[in-house]
Order: sequence, then structure tokens, then C-alpha cells
Amino acid sequence: MSASKRALLALAAVIAITVIVSLSGATWPQAEDMPALAAQSELNTTIAARIQPTATLTPTATATATPSPTPTLARREFQEQLAPKIAPTTFLPGTGPALPGTLITQGRRLDFYIGGGTFSEEDVASLAIKAEHALGYMQKRFDTYLSQRVSVGIYSRGLAPGRGTRGIAYTDDRNVRIYYSAGEDQHNALCILAHELGHSLQAEAYGIEAQRRADVVLLEGLATFISGEYWLSLSESSSFQERARELYQAGYGRNLRTMGNSNAPNDIAYAMWAGFVDYLTRAYGWDAFNQLYVSGRGRSAGSADYEGIYGKSFNDLAEEYLATLQ
Repeated sequence: MSASKRALLALAAVIAITVIVSLSGATWPQAEDMPALAAQSELNTTIAARIQPTATLTPTATATATPSPTPTLARREFQEQLAPKIAPTTFLPGTGPALPGTLITQGRRLDFYIGGGTFSEEDVASLAIKAEHALGYMQKRFDTYLSQRVSVGIYSRGLAPGRGTRGIAYTDDRNVRIYYSAGEDQHNALCILAHELGHSLQAEAYGIEAQRRADVVLLEGLATFISGEYWLSLSESSSFQERARELYQAGYGRNLRTMGNSNAPNDIAYAMWAGFVDYLTRAYGWDAFNQLYVSGRGRSAGSADYEGIYGKSFNDLAEEYLATLQ
């Protein structure tokens, strides 16, 4: 075949392809379009968004205290070996706020300090590893991730700021503290620490100002809910609804508003409130719950804008929830 014939055949092929593209409505990507196409592809692969925090505010000391679970709870050993042990991949640079005592270890996101009369350095080092796994579990559960390191202080029970207090979260200053004496149950301490880290994740998700004025039912109920299997491991319950049903049928929680002021131990109130959070998110969705949390007008139980968000009062929603426990 001559060179001229080969050229004519090549030209015919190009014309044919151009006609097909034209008929299909497609256009050839231009060089300048490639960055936009890449960005669109990346956007299309994003399938979930975490809760966005509110504006950063100048912190003032705000603490949320957690009592020790009552000894009457049937303790169930948390079967950590049932879950695959995958090391947390997130690493936050720098250091957390300096706390009283001795810096024992720095994990991927948490720095651990101890004072006198509490667990040994070896025990704290072991607890630190478990706490990093607990935090990884809770971050995925709540779909919220720490953006800065948090310091953990472990001190003797006698140094607790309030009688019966076992844990406290100073989320404004990015530190949590737990109070246990040497020889006490380290699994119990891990569960309390998980609850306090739940408060840290709340502050990350909603902002310090919203947390500062959060309804106590939502504040403590959500922190307990975020700790998930860790808190549930203190009882024989498999879910917060099951635990709340057990407590309700035992005579607790008939009035959610007054639970924190009653003679019932606070950890029972926390479990009932966690069940309430679980009910609201399952029945009405997380979007509505997120709006409810940031609508808080003070610590008083039931003080958030339930009527404005759900069109129902706190008492009405509480009755709905309690009806599921009967």
C-alpha cells in the first residue's frame, strides 16, 4: 500500500472517531480541565462528614465529674481479646498540657501523668495502651476525632475534688483526671477514663461553649453512650436499652429530670440518660440530636430546647422513652 493510501485511511479513522464522539454528546477533556476533574473525583469519594465544631472560644475552667460505679453492679469482664487488636493510626504531634506529678508515657494522642499513692508506673503504662485503644473505638463510634493531644492525670482517691468522684474532665484545658488508690480495679479505672474522654470528644464535636451550657441529661448521657462497650462492661447488659430496662424494672429512673438529685447513685442516672440518648438518636436521628445538644441553656436537666427541636416537651419524650422499657 502506498504512503498516500495509508494517510487517507488514517484520516478516515480520525474522522469516524470524531463523528462518534460528537453523536454521543461527549467532549474531549482539555488539559485545563484535569485539575477540576481530579478534585471532583476526590469529592465524590467522600461519603461521610464528622460533626463540625462550633467556633473556638477562650476557655474557662469547666469540669464534669464522674462517680465510681456502685459495687452492687454485676461486673462483667470486658472481652478485649474478642476484638482485633489494630494499633491506632492517628498521631497528634506536640504534647498535652503539663499536669501535676510525673510524666510516665506519651501515647499517640494521650500523655499520662501520675501522682503518689495511686497505680504503679508499670500499671499506668499498661493502662495508657488500653486507653489509646478505647479512644480509637470511641472516635469511630462517635465519628469525631481529637485535633489536639489530651493529658491524663492519675491520682490517689483521697485527692478527688468531691466525695465519691472518680473522674473529672477539664475540657477547656484539654485534660482529664481519674482518682484511684494503689491496688484498686484497673478495669474500673479504664471505664471511668473512657467516660471522661467521651467528654473530650463532645467538646471536639460541639465546641466548648455548647458543652459549657449543655443540659446535664445530654452531657452525661452522651459521654456514657460514647464510651459504649467500656461502660456496659461494668454490668451484664449488652446494650444501653437493655441496661436501662433492667434499672427501670428495678424501680430506678421513673423521673429522668430528678435522677441526678435523687438518692440513686449517679452512675445509675448516667446509664438511664445514656439509654435516653440512644432512644432519641434511634427514633429521631442524629441531626436533630446535634441541634438539641447545642440548644442547651444551662446544666439543669431538661433545659435544652426539646420543644423547638422535636415539637415535644422533655417530659413527653421521657415518657416515650420510659414506655419502651416497660
